[in-house]
Amino acid sequence: MNVMDYVMSFVQVMKAIRVQNKYKHSFLLPFIEILENKFGGSFTAEQKFKIEKYYGVFIPAILCSSYKALYGMKLNDSERKRATLFGILTPVGDDLFDVDKLSIDKITSLTFDPESYNATLFSEKVTKEVQGFLLQQVPNKAAYLAASKNVLDIQVETEKQLNSHIQQSEIERITYTKGAVSVIIYHQCLDEVADEQMLDTLFYIGSLYQLGNDLFDVYKDTRDHIYTLPNTCTNFAALRTRFIQRVKEQNHKIMSLPNPLKRNKRFNIIMNSINARSLVAIDEWIALEKKEGIKINFANKTRKDLIIDMEKPRLFLKWLYYTWQLPKL
Repeated sequence: MNVMDYVMSFVQVMKAIRVQNKYKHSFLLPFIEILENKFGGSFTAEQKFKIEKYYGVFIPAILCSSYKALYGMKLNDSERKRATLFGILTPVGDDLFDVDKLSIDKITSLTFDPESYNATLFSEKVTKEVQGFLLQQVPNKAAYLAASKNVLDIQVETEKQLNSHIQQSEIERITYTKGAVSVIIYHQCLDEVADEQMLDTLFYIGSLYQLGNDLFDVYKDTRDHIYTLPNTCTNFAALRTRFIQRVKEQNHKIMSLPNPLKRNKRFNIIMNSINARSLVAIDEWIALEKKEGIKINFANKTRKDLIIDMEKPRLFLKWLYYTWQLPKL
């Protein structure tokens, strides 16, 4: 990979983010207001933050646009709408489990037969509206439903992470699977269905992304008594080694995709720009581990101790360095 590969990847991402930011103001924010007025409720501050800053902008711009670029195409208007709407569904759907405590039977019905569901809660009404639209509009309904089932199944299994006696191997399996199905379902919202090779590649991409999320969510997960790979880790240097190995495996999967080499390179760079943040976080936990001299007791740390600020110049520069290095592994 040469400098031009990185420059063009950066340009591709910046263009995608700029377009999606415009779409956020022209469609997403007004639609959120429409839903609140229609159903007489409000999204929580945390839901709005996730939708407006991450799921409704970052995912369509970085993931979905990159999927399309990998195929030599651009994200069209219909795909952008579906991906953006799923960005609403993601945090609201999570809260159906974590906050509203809906039964699995109800969530299953709401997922697969929203039109017949008797929604009473605001979150149920939003989910019914959005999921109903997606089931009507996705070109590949069977693939989308299969992806929805996988998301639902692993969401149920995440309950195991509330058990302090959960095995590390089980945490790893749930973490990797949760991340994988999350990135796969966004692909299945598009006009193209991911084939087996792409699904295998996305499994590695998603697994690393979920681990990255957990690396930055140590404070929240510890507070909520959720046991993750980072907040149960006893050796972050060893975790770093495993992370690097998985990046290598991911890169091999990406570069083996049956696309022109140029497209695979750019996709590889963009996907690893996220992994680069995760590697910076691992380094920070290694530093804290060395400072403590023993296994970090996250429960005794303050929020300030456990928040990694990527806007710090030192960490930002390290992120740039890792963004340059990881695609080459």
